[in-house]
Formats: sequence, structure tokens, C-alpha cells
Amino acid sequence: MINKKGPCLDKNCSWCCDPVKIGFPKGVGLNEVLPKKDKNGNDIWEATSEILVPESCPETMMVKIFRCVNYDKDAGQCRDYDNRPDVCRNTSCIDPNSEKSIDEQHKIMVGVNFFKIK
Repeated sequence: MINKKGPCLDKNCSWCCDPVKIGFPKGVGLNEVLPKKDKNGNDIWEATSEILVPESCPETMMVKIFRCVNYDKDAGQCRDYDNRPDVCRNTSCIDPNSEKSIDEQHKIMVGVNFFKIK
């Protein structure tokens, strides 16, 4: 199982899970990108009606918004971090091959601007 490095715990960041943002190419059905279930088969993400489009590529990408049932808003952390699904483990705002520092990369990713279409 891949476990990509991200600044989540080091920088106490929960940008990608508060709320969960699942990007998908325009024209792809939402059923193809619906969130995963936990190890017991329970849904871990609740769909909202919100859809965002990144300002940087509005013609090609959309972002569907979900609420994670394992996210502890008060602590800003996952309640089941060790057992999080692969989609969470495989997500990182850090490129290990980048010449930019982790801090620089993190600022760029967190600074993505979106506009709401629904």
C-alpha cells in the first residue's frame, strides 16, 4: 500500500480533508469517482451538493465536495488515520522530485482558488 508523504501531521494541515475534494475530468460520471468505504463497508464520505471548478483549469476539471465522517473538526485530524483508505494515503500536496521546499509546495497547493458552480 502506497503511503505518500504530505505535511498533514507535521504541519497540522487538514486542507484536503476539510472538506474532502475529489477532482475529476469534466465529462466523467460521478459514479466513477465516488468515495471509498471503510474496512467494514461503511461509507466514510457523505456527498454534498457542492461542485467547484479550479480557476487554473475550468475547462477540464471539476471538484466534488464530500464530508468525511472520520474527520475530527475540533482536532483537525483523522479519527482513523492508520486505517484511512488508499485514496487518502495516495494523496499528497508534495512532489518529492520538486526543487521547491515542502513549505513552498504546500503554500502553492493550499492556495488553489476555486469558484462554485453548484
